[in-house]
Amino acid sequence: MKIQYIVLATVLTVLFSGCRHTTEPIPRGAFAYTSYDSNGVAVVSGWFTMTASDSGIISGEWHFKPIGKPQNIGPQTGDGTLVGGACNEGVCIELNPRFRDNNLQLAGTLEDDRYSGEWTWISLVGISNRGNFEAVRK
Repeated sequence: MKIQYIVLATVLTVLFSGCRHTTEPIPRGAFAYTSYDSNGVAVVSGWFTMTASDSGIISGEWHFKPIGKPQNIGPQTGDGTLVGGACNEGVCIELNPRFRDNNLQLAGTLEDDRYSGEWTWISLVGISNRGNFEAVRK
Protein backbone atom coordinates (compact mmCIF):
# COMPACT_ATOMS: atom_id res chain seq x y z
CA MET A 1 0.00 0.00 0.00
CA LYS A 2 2.85 2.39 0.85
CA ILE A 3 4.43 1.78 -2.59
CA GLN A 4 1.14 2.74 -4.28
CA TYR A 5 1.12 6.09 -2.46
CA ILE A 6 4.72 6.74 -3.45
CA VAL A 7 4.00 5.91 -7.08
CA LEU A 8 0.87 8.10 -7.07
CA ALA A 9 2.74 10.99 -5.45
CA THR A 10 5.56 10.68 -7.98
CA VAL A 11 3.16 10.66 -10.95
CA LEU A 12 1.25 13.69 -9.66
CA THR A 13 4.47 15.59 -8.99
CA VAL A 14 5.72 14.94 -12.53
CA LEU A 15 2.40 15.95 -14.06
CA PHE A 16 2.01 19.17 -12.10
CA SER A 17 5.64 20.24 -12.37
CA GLY A 18 5.52 19.60 -16.11
CA CYS A 19 2.51 21.89 -16.48
CA ARG A 20 4.14 24.69 -14.51
CA HIS A 21 7.37 24.70 -16.47
CA THR A 22 6.01 24.26 -19.99
CA THR A 23 6.88 27.17 -22.23
CA GLU A 24 4.77 27.85 -25.25
CA PRO A 25 6.53 28.41 -28.55
CA ILE A 26 6.04 31.89 -29.97
CA PRO A 27 3.45 31.69 -32.74
CA ARG A 28 4.46 32.84 -36.20
CA GLY A 29 3.62 36.53 -36.62
CA ALA A 30 3.62 37.22 -32.86
CA PHE A 31 6.05 39.60 -31.19
CA ALA A 32 8.76 38.30 -28.82
CA TYR A 33 8.70 40.77 -25.89
CA THR A 34 11.23 41.85 -23.28
CA SER A 35 10.80 44.71 -20.82
CA TYR A 36 13.54 46.36 -18.80
CA ASP A 37 13.59 48.29 -15.54
CA SER A 38 15.00 51.83 -15.29
CA ASN A 39 18.52 50.35 -14.88
CA GLY A 40 18.26 48.38 -18.12
CA VAL A 41 17.84 45.00 -16.41
CA ALA A 42 15.43 42.61 -18.17
CA VAL A 43 12.39 42.01 -15.93
CA VAL A 44 9.74 40.38 -18.14
CA SER A 45 9.73 38.23 -21.28
CA GLY A 46 7.09 36.58 -23.41
CA TRP A 47 5.08 37.23 -26.53
CA PHE A 48 2.01 39.04 -27.79
CA THR A 49 -0.10 39.37 -30.93
CA MET A 50 -1.37 42.54 -32.55
CA THR A 51 -4.09 42.82 -35.17
CA ALA A 52 -5.23 46.19 -36.52
CA SER A 53 -8.79 46.66 -37.73
CA ASP A 54 -9.80 48.90 -40.62
CA SER A 55 -10.73 51.57 -38.05
CA GLY A 56 -7.18 51.53 -36.62
CA ILE A 57 -8.05 49.76 -33.37
CA ILE A 58 -5.41 47.23 -32.31
CA SER A 59 -6.39 44.06 -30.47
CA GLY A 60 -4.52 40.96 -29.44
CA GLU A 61 -3.37 38.77 -26.59
CA TRP A 62 -0.29 38.70 -24.38
CA HIS A 63 1.59 36.01 -22.45
CA PHE A 64 4.38 37.34 -20.22
CA LYS A 65 6.44 35.86 -17.39
CA PRO A 66 8.80 37.52 -14.91
CA ILE A 67 12.53 37.13 -15.21
CA GLY A 68 13.75 36.33 -11.73
CA LYS A 69 11.82 38.13 -9.00
CA PRO A 70 11.40 41.71 -10.25
CA GLN A 71 9.82 44.29 -7.97
CA ASN A 72 7.42 47.12 -8.73
CA ILE A 73 6.69 46.14 -12.34
CA GLY A 74 2.91 46.35 -12.20
CA PRO A 75 0.51 43.98 -13.93
CA GLN A 76 2.73 42.86 -16.80
CA THR A 77 2.99 39.17 -16.02
CA GLY A 78 0.47 36.47 -16.79
CA ASP A 79 -1.92 36.35 -19.74
CA GLY A 80 -4.49 38.75 -21.07
CA THR A 81 -6.00 40.67 -23.94
CA LEU A 82 -4.70 43.99 -25.18
CA VAL A 83 -6.22 47.00 -26.91
CA GLY A 84 -4.53 49.94 -28.55
CA GLY A 85 -4.17 52.30 -31.44
CA ALA A 86 -2.22 55.25 -32.80
CA CYS A 87 -1.01 57.89 -30.32
CA ASN A 88 1.67 60.60 -30.24
CA GLU A 89 3.07 59.64 -33.66
CA GLY A 90 3.41 56.04 -32.50
CA VAL A 91 1.45 53.08 -31.18
CA CYS A 92 0.02 52.75 -27.66
CA ILE A 93 -1.22 49.48 -26.21
CA GLU A 94 -2.95 48.83 -22.90
CA LEU A 95 -2.37 45.39 -21.38
CA ASN A 96 -5.27 45.73 -18.92
CA PRO A 97 -7.71 47.91 -20.85
CA ARG A 98 -10.59 47.35 -18.43
CA PHE A 99 -8.65 48.92 -15.55
CA ARG A 100 -7.80 52.61 -15.27
CA ASP A 101 -6.24 52.24 -11.84
CA ASN A 102 -3.91 49.29 -12.46
CA ASN A 103 -3.03 49.33 -16.12
CA LEU A 104 0.18 48.87 -18.00
CA GLN A 105 0.69 50.89 -21.15
CA LEU A 106 3.21 50.27 -23.91
CA ALA A 107 3.96 53.41 -25.95
CA GLY A 108 6.43 53.24 -28.80
CA THR A 109 7.14 53.11 -32.47
CA LEU A 110 6.40 50.27 -34.84
CA GLU A 111 8.95 50.03 -37.62
CA ASP A 112 8.94 47.01 -39.91
CA ASP A 113 8.95 44.04 -37.53
CA ARG A 114 10.14 45.91 -34.41
CA TYR A 115 8.00 47.64 -31.78
CA SER A 116 9.93 49.43 -29.03
CA GLY A 117 9.43 52.21 -26.53
CA GLU A 118 8.46 52.74 -22.91
CA TRP A 119 6.22 50.74 -20.56
CA THR A 120 4.37 52.65 -17.88
CA TRP A 121 2.54 51.22 -14.88
CA ILE A 122 -0.39 53.48 -14.03
CA SER A 123 -1.99 52.94 -10.62
CA LEU A 124 -4.25 54.94 -8.29
CA VAL A 125 -1.40 57.32 -7.46
CA GLY A 126 -0.55 57.92 -11.13
CA ILE A 127 2.65 56.65 -12.72
CA SER A 128 4.06 54.03 -10.35
CA ASN A 129 6.98 52.84 -12.46
CA ARG A 130 8.31 52.78 -15.99
CA GLY A 131 11.04 51.31 -18.14
CA ASN A 132 11.77 50.37 -21.72
CA PHE A 133 10.61 47.47 -23.84
CA GLU A 134 11.39 45.90 -27.17
CA ALA A 135 9.44 43.44 -29.24
CA VAL A 136 10.39 41.72 -32.49
CA ARG A 137 7.93 39.96 -34.80
CA LYS A 138 8.74 36.28 -35.31
